[in-house]
Amino acid sequence: MNMRKLAFVLCLLPLGACSLTWEGQGNNLTAEQKARGIKDVAALSSDYETQAYYRGLRRRTDGINNAFGRDLGKIQSFFDRHFWNYDENDPYVNYPSDTGKLDHAGHFLIGTTTGFVSPR
Repeated sequence: MNMRKLAFVLCLLPLGACSLTWEGQGNNLTAEQKARGIKDVAALSSDYETQAYYRGLRRRTDGINNAFGRDLGKIQSFFDRHFWNYDENDPYVNYPSDTGKLDHAGHFLIGTTTGFVSPR
């Protein structure tokens, strides 16, 4: 027996020790297993798919909120640049935030209206 065959057999040896089915694979959980909180494969798969869906939904919502805030920020920077001669790249005011649409809209309205009302 050459070394390749021996290595192949040693790699496949753990597979022979495994059975084709495992405890809790289907809906055949015992009452004790259910009481301990063990879930079958279908329930675990469903939970994972649900979590993956909501993770993607949160990612898309965050992206939409960030795009909305960037758009409002561009409008405000246009007013700042062309009317108030203000640099938007000032590092003391250009910091990241994780606010939502309502916060961005409020900041936009406050920043725009105070720019018109109060002298600089």
